[in-house]
Amino acid sequence: MKSKIHELLEISIVRVSKKLPGLLLLLIIAFQPGCKRNNDTVAEVTANVRYGGEPAADGFGYYIRLNSSEVVIPINLPSTYRHTDVNDSVAVRLIDVGKRFHLGYTEPNSMGLRGVYIATIRKL
Repeated sequence: MKSKIHELLEISIVRVSKKLPGLLLLLIIAFQPGCKRNNDTVAEVTANVRYGGEPAADGFGYYIRLNSSEVVIPINLPSTYRHTDVNDSVAVRLIDVGKRFHLGYTEPNSMGLRGVYIATIRKL
């Protein structure tokens, strides 16, 4: 003979087990990381590759000044451009990596310099 508590417990378990698949599916959908759609085009732009001094001494290191006057920090600059007297005009395709760099002297409220991945680069 089952006690009243055991019967209630069995009924509760059956009810929960019937709702569990739907609840799990809802939780899986809710916690899926959203795909960040990136509408950035990878158009070729002209720019200058420069060296702004050692970052340890408040310099910028290697950077790219776009024709729009924006300065960006490349994360994969080829070794052919890695010399201290570099000032090469280039055509480059850049992909934003979503990271900001605070190099040199930057204002406290500054958002920093945009980090970019070089998809293609060629001298002009």
